[in-house]
Amino acid sequence: MTIVVGAGVSGLITALRLAARGERVTVVDGETSAGGLTRPWEIGGVTWDRFYHVILGSDLETIALLHEIGLSDRLSFKPVRSNFFIDGALHPFTTARDYLAFPALAPVDKVRLLANVLHARYLGNDRAYEWEGVLDYLTRWSGRRTVERVWRPLLRAKLGEYHADASAAFIRATIKRLQNARQGAAGAEAYGYVRGGYATILAALQARLESLGVEFVLGNRVRAVVARDGSVRATLERRELVAERAILTVPSPVCEALLPQLTVPERDVLAQDRYLGVVCVSLLSKRRLGDAYVTNVADDGFPFTGVVNMSALVDREELGGYDLVYVPKYAPRDDPAFALSDEELVAQATRGLSRIFSGFDASDVAAARVARAPHVFPFPRIGRAANLPPARTSLPGIAIVNNARLRYATLNVSDTIGVVDEALAELDTDPAWRSTRESGALAGSR
Repeated sequence: MTIVVGAGVSGLITALRLAARGERVTVVDGETSAGGLTRPWEIGGVTWDRFYHVILGSDLETIALLHEIGLSDRLSFKPVRSNFFIDGALHPFTTARDYLAFPALAPVDKVRLLANVLHARYLGNDRAYEWEGVLDYLTRWSGRRTVERVWRPLLRAKLGEYHADASAAFIRATIKRLQNARQGAAGAEAYGYVRGGYATILAALQARLESLGVEFVLGNRVRAVVARDGSVRATLERRELVAERAILTVPSPVCEALLPQLTVPERDVLAQDRYLGVVCVSLLSKRRLGDAYVTNVADDGFPFTGVVNMSALVDREELGGYDLVYVPKYAPRDDPAFALSDEELVAQATRGLSRIFSGFDASDVAAARVARAPHVFPFPRIGRAANLPPARTSLPGIAIVNNARLRYATLNVSDTIGVVDEALAELDTDPAWRSTRESGALAGSR
């Protein structure tokens, strides 16, 4: 048997791959439901994702998963728009016409920005840019004015205040993914979603796993995982599991805490990553807040640097007739935002939204909730991708397959599936790891 620690996307896909080839799998997680960062929740009578998620046409791994669990017919794509809030005003930032009319950049800046995007999308190998700083790369191609007016706000929105330490390979990979979402002559972005959101996806995926014999132990937090006497033992809050193997899919800081037998060098590898977390306010707005899916905020004085309006993509009837708006702040877990109360965060978000959307105020908020996740993805620092952690540890039968193996991109479901498949393929070529699988199969046959 294999114990999979973590019931997020990494854990569920790991369990799916192992169970599909006939292995016995038990998935354990301290949360009472599966899904990790994709778990849904209820806000004001509406059930939808705690954090915002979309599917792009280029997300082939996610689309293949939907086909496997019978949800292809529930996936729909829709062109969406983007805005930029800069110099106290909203500006469309979607089509070529929007781009030409954008007042914050001079014509020469627009030409250089376009050249930058084309270079990142079509030319060069991302690995050649692992050791170059993101701001150096962007300044060289787009120019200093464009970096300060456009790129830096976008980087700050996703990477927080440490964005300058990121690798150029990160922004190149991000540009590729977003540009691959563009369709048609107008170049509009098309995003997809499954009707019902990730609640639908997770229900179908869990049903598929259970049909393959996967056992779930939820609401029972793992305290430690150790290798002892030729087996692996997972100590949970209320029970102990014994198996031939364990695969940890939780973030590296959690893995370090759960594996007391790791060597000092292994701990150093896990500790080298600075994880970014997110504090995200979700609001149901009675007032329509425009038709843009994302509004990038470039002005100072906001407690957040972006607004995502899910109602620009999802039919409002699925969202109770409201605009479902996400207001995220990405930051390390020691950022003061994590210590603020829900009431303070909602008030900050409401004040910020009122500056962007004319007429909006607190009376338009039908409901609000705050989601926090301290470990979302490892910061894509310069040179990080050249030294990714191996999947197998020095502990017999214990491996780590988590988002620390993301090479360039920020976290999304398709890249997560790719990481799992790559790691499992790596483990399958490891004789020591294969021997634990074979011994487990023999034990199960006796």
